[in-house]
Amino acid sequence: MKKFFLLFGVASSFVLFSSALAAEVDVDEILKKADNIRNPAESFFMRVEVADTGADARSVFEVSTGGRDKTFIRTLEPARDKGHNLLMLGDDMWAYIPNMKRSVRVSMNQKLSGQSANGDISRMRWYGDYSAKMEKQTDKEWILALSASRKGLTYDRILAKVDKATGRPVSAEYQTIAGKALKRATFGGYKMDEGAVRPHEILIQDAIRSKEVSTIRILQMQVKNFSASTFSQAALSE
Repeated sequence: MKKFFLLFGVASSFVLFSSALAAEVDVDEILKKADNIRNPAESFFMRVEVADTGADARSVFEVSTGGRDKTFIRTLEPARDKGHNLLMLGDDMWAYIPNMKRSVRVSMNQKLSGQSANGDISRMRWYGDYSAKMEKQTDKEWILALSASRKGLTYDRILAKVDKATGRPVSAEYQTIAGKALKRATFGGYKMDEGAVRPHEILIQDAIRSKEVSTIRILQMQVKNFSASTFSQAALSE
């Protein structure tokens, strides 16, 4: 009987100790650090390439951000899509259609190129847009379950893996509100840029059609300030 109570006591202590460790982990801080690694909090300029397998397609964009709530995307390549520019202000987004000579409202989850959505480039943050909880953790990674804090974001749910040693995002599974996998993203190509080691390559794969893959490559990144007119609907047609 003494042996039983001793074993029970050890097991109970382990559970309490594990719970205490889990309670010490601040998931919001983990998410914030992962965001700061993925992209600077300041206003910045990027040149981005999106390559789609299968279709052998390649698109190039100039991305200008004003903090984390304003983004202007100018399409450079392919030539046939030049002028199809995008503007994000808060949770609202517009696309300019050159042959119609007007802008139309679009959503962040609409396809930009291949498996990449508008929001994969225009709204790269997780912290502030998603509520996070610890799904589980391994020796090397935290696995966070993220739920959209409101409608209109790029994805309803995200299962994100973050490296414990560095705070870097490792991968993300983008899901429906019911938890069905839509796409899987892998963050790689880490190198020093604008004061931090950041991912320069994001591989996005369709969860069902695994051969359908888009690779987002950051070709250039620079912290830069922009005038207010950069983020206006008038700029879409320029």
